[in-house]
Amino acid sequence: MNIVILGCGKIAHRVALGIQHSKANLYGIASRDSKKASEFAKKYNIQNIFSYEECFNNKNVDIIYIATANPTHYDLIKTCLNHKKHVICEKPMLSTCNQIKEVFELAKINHCFLMEAHKTCFTPLQEEVLKRVHEIGNIKEIKAWYCDCFDPTHLSDWNTEKNMGGCFYDIGVYPLCFSNLYANSEIKELSFNISKYMNYDCDFDCTCDITYENNIKSTIQSSWTHKKENKGILIGEKGMIEIINFWKNTEAKIIIDNKEEMIQVNQDSDFTGEINHAVECIKKGFLESPRMSKQASLQISYVLEVMKKVRG
Repeated sequence: MNIVILGCGKIAHRVALGIQHSKANLYGIASRDSKKASEFAKKYNIQNIFSYEECFNNKNVDIIYIATANPTHYDLIKTCLNHKKHVICEKPMLSTCNQIKEVFELAKINHCFLMEAHKTCFTPLQEEVLKRVHEIGNIKEIKAWYCDCFDPTHLSDWNTEKNMGGCFYDIGVYPLCFSNLYANSEIKELSFNISKYMNYDCDFDCTCDITYENNIKSTIQSSWTHKKENKGILIGEKGMIEIINFWKNTEAKIIIDNKEEMIQVNQDSDFTGEINHAVECIKKGFLESPRMSKQASLQISYVLEVMKKVRG
């Protein structure tokens, strides 16, 4: 199955490595900047270099991975789907629940697969933890955070713009996705504590408390102003699971009756799992992922919408 990456930015490099270890064929790179595309293609030994329009119209392209800036996602998703291309779109996919509903309906009309790219759900470690999470009993509480000091010189305008900018859009969606995955329930209540920085309109520190319909409690945090050891923690009736750098790590600690055990897996790339999952879904004729579904994206988007209202 041939996949083309749309965009040559920072995340696209990691996506390329993930695809090279996957069941998909890295068929091409598409960019508005032909020089960047040529350099990217040379680095990853990619045979085909496309403009966006050439990519959309090429009959050999099966899947397009959108790795462009957040504000471009909406129009690009619709264009890809209207050209009958399956789509994996880098997180966060869109800015509103209404947009999420619209593009998934468009995917259905065009009989195309569509998925928001949250690799957190598909790494080899998460696959193993999902198999073993029952060992700690019913989950009662989830804690997860991703905090890192920002470099102002690396923040672009779209990183900090009001609609789809800020630390929660950038890195807060990682603990949110982790929490939603293991809570496996609709959100009942949530509240935010948000701090801005200087004259920026977006958030630079954000804490979110969530209560799910199944009464699991969760606290997630993101920050651009301070760094600490990032973790995801699942607290159950019988024990707990702790994962450092939960979105990309290859080991987790499971603690039951004061006994510790390390869960360890092998991993070529933390992006490979989501690519393989999408390929398998498409082969089965699915139009959305059973794990990162339309409803999963809606739940993420709902939290983002509430955050923006609180942030102002």
